[in-house]
Amino acid sequence: MDVDLHPERSILHAQVRKAKASHCVDEAGRFLRPSTFRGPSSKVYLGDVAETLLRCSTGAETPTFTQPPGFDEQRWIMEYTAGSIHVTIQSLPYWGFGLLTSGYRNEVIIRGPVEERARLVHDWVAALQHNPWEFAHRGSAKKALHLASSSLKANEETWRSHQTRARSVLNEAIASLEHHIDRLEKKGDVGVDMIELARLEIDLAQQALADDNTPAVERALSRGEAVLLVPIEDDEEEAHGSVLTIESDIPFVDLSDDASE
Repeated sequence: MDVDLHPERSILHAQVRKAKASHCVDEAGRFLRPSTFRGPSSKVYLGDVAETLLRCSTGAETPTFTQPPGFDEQRWIMEYTAGSIHVTIQSLPYWGFGLLTSGYRNEVIIRGPVEERARLVHDWVAALQHNPWEFAHRGSAKKALHLASSSLKANEETWRSHQTRARSVLNEAIASLEHHIDRLEKKGDVGVDMIELARLEIDLAQQALADDNTPAVERALSRGEAVLLVPIEDDEEEAHGSVLTIESDIPFVDLSDDASE
């Protein structure tokens, strides 16, 4: 089921399950605002898919609407940037003229580095309370996705491929720390107790990965590295196998005056 991810963008279609009027659109700048905003604004129904994606987008700038909602308050196009990631979300009905929330889908386009897109989608799916590729009205969804040059199967595969890619990266990080622990243990550079604590963090990271809890994986790996008090580096040794050690008591000599003479 795994498919190659596009090098520049990801296009995903998601079923909206819930939507409430907890936000509005600032009419002056078309910015997304909370419903308590006091200036001129119009109501918007974001839905659980868009709200969850925003929460998972670390450092996201204030979203703007390139197509604000009109009479249909759940039909809109919104975009925002989070670091090197750019996200465009379009909310549109695909069943029952949009009279019910279950008749809406979101088409999401994410642009940016592959690994970051995979991580974002992985966290997004884990935070949602449903599989976003499972549509409430399959017949209508099939037609809608066909018009969008996709299909139910291809859409699901794209979602799952992002998850697979993100898990693979996290697995590699866990394996890297585990290899580092083995190397230090053979050298005898770290005490047995510290080695055991580091291995405990490896176990916790693996458990967190099984639960699709990326932040917990990263916290466990950080603790494991901290226990060892030695950073993981690709080039720890010189070409001849010797490790460069700098003594902390080497005196500092200021040569700035000499250099200026």
